[in-house]
Amino acid sequence: MRQAILVFGCIWLLVFVVTRIQGNGPQGWTSKADAGNPLSSLPAAPAGIASGPLGKPPGNVPDADTYLFRATQPGSTEPVTYDPCAPIHYVVNDRTAFKGASRELDAALAEVEKATGLTFIDDGPTDEAPTDERAVQEKRYGKSWSPVLISWSDANEYKGLKGSIIGRGGSQAVRLGSQQWWISGQAVFDGPQMRYAYSRPDGAAQVRAIIMHELGHVVGLGHVSDRGEIMKPAASRQTTTWGPGDRAGLAQLGTGNCITY
Repeated sequence: MRQAILVFGCIWLLVFVVTRIQGNGPQGWTSKADAGNPLSSLPAAPAGIASGPLGKPPGNVPDADTYLFRATQPGSTEPVTYDPCAPIHYVVNDRTAFKGASRELDAALAEVEKATGLTFIDDGPTDEAPTDERAVQEKRYGKSWSPVLISWSDANEYKGLKGSIIGRGGSQAVRLGSQQWWISGQAVFDGPQMRYAYSRPDGAAQVRAIIMHELGHVVGLGHVSDRGEIMKPAASRQTTTWGPGDRAGLAQLGTGNCITY
């Protein structure tokens, strides 16, 4: 039976999931949802917007129900999604990145694109530090949504990485009438812990899986209990590719409605 987390009745919502690495792989759980300040108007359309979806998810996905949406549309089981008619712009802060981090990030992004049909565009480097509320930063990025921030950070810079937490990912949602969309977000990684994971046997695949897990949260997946999914709370080093439920859920997250600007 599919599960869903309902979005609260605010105009926009910030939802994050944190990930720990312990024992045989990453572990995580949903942190509390923090409501941000309401948006009073729709920002400018992002660069690259089209009149129809930029891509489409694969059609040969498994008939699986081992997935969880982070949020669903009000009164519906349909997921909150990113706008498929606009690319998801992202920037990277590589302050604590290590050799190989960029390669694994590119590979993880390609896996998300393939599984959802969504398009990601690299807007280049940034010195922006991770923060929990960043939907629109006009002085830094202009009048549109802020690009998704991917940060290689540490606990000294970002308190969300304290202890053994290795990653944190999520997105902000906006409500326009009766419809909601994810519009920006971030994935934050503990660079020193990821560097250590990368140095271990099969470390590249493990690091890629952790990045995929957090990006899965960014585009709208939550945690599940099935052991064969990357989106499970406690992942093994043997699970480094999307499971059947991951693929089924990600495909649905690529079929949302477009925003009308």
